[in-house]
Amino acid sequence: MNDEEPLILFLYNVETQVSQGEAADLAAIQETAETAALLIEILQARGHRVLSIPVYDSLKDLRKNLEPFSPKTVFVYNYCDTFAGNNLAATKIARLLDTRGFRHTGSTADVITTCIKKGQTKRKLIAHGVSTPRYQVFSKPTGTYRYDLPAIVKPIADDGSVGITKESVVKTQEELMKRVEYIIHRYKQDALVEEYIQGRELAVSVWGNGADIQVLPIVEQDYSLIPDPLCRILTYESKWDPASFEYQNIPSRCPADLEPDEQSRVADVARRAYQVLGLRDFGRVDIRYRDGIPYVIDINEIPDLGPGDGFSKSTQAAGFSHEETVEQILKFAMKREGIV
Repeated sequence: MNDEEPLILFLYNVETQVSQGEAADLAAIQETAETAALLIEILQARGHRVLSIPVYDSLKDLRKNLEPFSPKTVFVYNYCDTFAGNNLAATKIARLLDTRGFRHTGSTADVITTCIKKGQTKRKLIAHGVSTPRYQVFSKPTGTYRYDLPAIVKPIADDGSVGITKESVVKTQEELMKRVEYIIHRYKQDALVEEYIQGRELAVSVWGNGADIQVLPIVEQDYSLIPDPLCRILTYESKWDPASFEYQNIPSRCPADLEPDEQSRVADVARRAYQVLGLRDFGRVDIRYRDGIPYVIDINEIPDLGPGDGFSKSTQAAGFSHEETVEQILKFAMKREGIV
């Protein structure tokens, strides 16, 4: 650690309830606090001065906790991917940091907002020529889907596969509207309906800034034990329910078994998406690969950093330990701010 390095304020969200959706969704948003404890230990063990600041459901309390610190003498490790049980509300944390002049890891509040609001993400990608499935946004369970079926129905501003089950892939207009109604009613947000790409599912982690942007080894979800191609999706259960068949039978492998030209094509699309959306320091681009075309299906601007999570699998395949991964993100951010 450099003697001139600022104190690291490690912000992470602590969740006690969901603000919409299913009660079981709480597992997805509570993992952040569990992982944060490990990340803090890692940074301290590597010689950084770290003060943890848990973020609950009050911006007023967070402002009070930040009051003793000057933006000139501290640096924030922002690990808040939800706020008060709501994914989109996480932008309030980054907005507070940005408006108060706190330098921090990760993207700006504006970029985080764009990434969480999937409709905005897709519009920006399309405007810059980055392939993404055709889509339609429904604010009411009425109207006609104008593209081909099957389609997949998602909450427009959630991640972690929240709101995604086997019923999310629909084959008829009737099934589509039933699922749209469920998302709008249960998750209190618009429904994103996009064409279902039957292809390989790849998670592409990217980190760095400017000329130092690096695409890490690609992770692929192995759906070989899921016979129905319309069920080859990462549902909520496949990520968060250890007792489920999907959790136990959809392994991931890294690096993905791609031909050199395929790997280059996928990496190029992930890099372009990262740059087009303005991500900083680190992020993950989820892709469906079909007929030689990588389709961006989601962007995760603050991917999970647990030792077994996809981002860490990618960095490990690139030769970085989990401890090095956690610290490297901080280094990228500090270098961007001219600190080291």
